[in-house]
Amino acid sequence: MLEEVYCLPAGALPAPAAEVIPLSAELYQLLLHEGRFWPRAEVEDDPRWRQIIPYAVVERAGEVLLVERLSGGSEARLHNRYSLGIGGHINRQDAEYQVARDLLTAALVRELREELAIGAFFAETIGLIHSDANPVDRVHTGLLYRVKTLEATVREQHKLRGAWVGLSEVAALEAQLEGWSQLALRWLGQVNLPKSPASRSGR
Repeated sequence: MLEEVYCLPAGALPAPAAEVIPLSAELYQLLLHEGRFWPRAEVEDDPRWRQIIPYAVVERAGEVLLVERLSGGSEARLHNRYSLGIGGHINRQDAEYQVARDLLTAALVRELREELAIGAFFAETIGLIHSDANPVDRVHTGLLYRVKTLEATVREQHKLRGAWVGLSEVAALEAQLEGWSQLALRWLGQVNLPKSPASRSGR
């Protein structure tokens, strides 16, 4: 079956930045109303389009969920990298949302429930990760969320390996983080998280 993904013209978005771009109400509305669905094969390497990716940092009691992307995942360019982000492409099925407020939130909820066994959660929209640092970045833009929950574990353990860790442990691995997660880490460094307990496995 042909996969279609939600994209915006690159020229409609702000200039790329090496930091998280704060999300105004106007920018959020642009993301909602200026996009369209395109066959993924046609836009995967076309920098005229940006595929919009919900990208959630998941927190629990002062810890964050750190995942390692394994070779079973679909995006070969990210294999064996560490990530703070849970997310993926927005698909046409997300346009049929019934319980979420809009297309973007529906995609976030679906991705969280597909990739994690997660309890009740609260999601806050933070900003855009909109970089041009490498070929992957030049065709994708992340919509960064902060998700707070009491518990979550990785479902697809052939794709991801997860652990709950403190920010200091993530910072020690910064060079091994995928680029978006490095930007998310810098943003988190400006946020006061509660003191974390000893790290526990999130597998």
